[in-house]
Amino acid sequence: MEENLRRQRFTGPFSQSGFSLLEFLLVLALIGFLLAVILPRFQRATVASRFAEVRHQATEIASFINQWTEVQVRAQLADTSFTHKDFLMERISRINNNFRSEPLHRHYTGSDNFNGVEMLISPDDIPRNPFNQASFFNPANDDSKRAPSPNPGLLYLTSFRETKRPGKGGDRGLRFFYLIFTGSDSDPRDPQFGTWYGGMDDELEPDIRRGVFINRYPDIPYRPSRAVDERWR
Repeated sequence: MEENLRRQRFTGPFSQSGFSLLEFLLVLALIGFLLAVILPRFQRATVASRFAEVRHQATEIASFINQWTEVQVRAQLADTSFTHKDFLMERISRINNNFRSEPLHRHYTGSDNFNGVEMLISPDDIPRNPFNQASFFNPANDDSKRAPSPNPGLLYLTSFRETKRPGKGGDRGLRFFYLIFTGSDSDPRDPQFGTWYGGMDDELEPDIRRGVFINRYPDIPYRPSRAVDERWR
């Protein structure tokens, strides 16, 4: 009888006091370790998915840029011969009715120069930068002072000239146009500048090719005739 009472005293429902302090600290340490491993991976996956969305949206915008250049070429005067490349790279102004076409080359899509491209897209289908949820044509996605900008996901139109197969009659080969986009890191040499995403660059051909292809056109020099110069400048 006395033996049973002693056994109940040590095995009763109130004999356990829960986790010890050491066990509690071990649990906290384990949770902290798991968070330290999981959270960075989750953040990287989130950023990667956003950049995948930027690339998808850039592909859509590239098709509208092609439509815009085609409209400009077809709408020009009968005695002018500006090319698709000209409308992408040159400032073209007409004296009589103040017509002006600003270059898209070396600009972000948030620049006013892309207003014509934006007008081709339905308001319900306007592509948005997943990093700031603003339209890619909104000034929030422009940075006229910095390329690359420290703001992630900005689309920038650039090009390179292929010189391996030069053409004839002033044709210097083909010029390839691409949309590249800014990354999420700052330039370690100058924090005011950012970096291009995924090894992209706005100068070097192999790195430009990492972006989203728009089109290629003969790189004929921009030289309007004197008759054209009297009406355009």
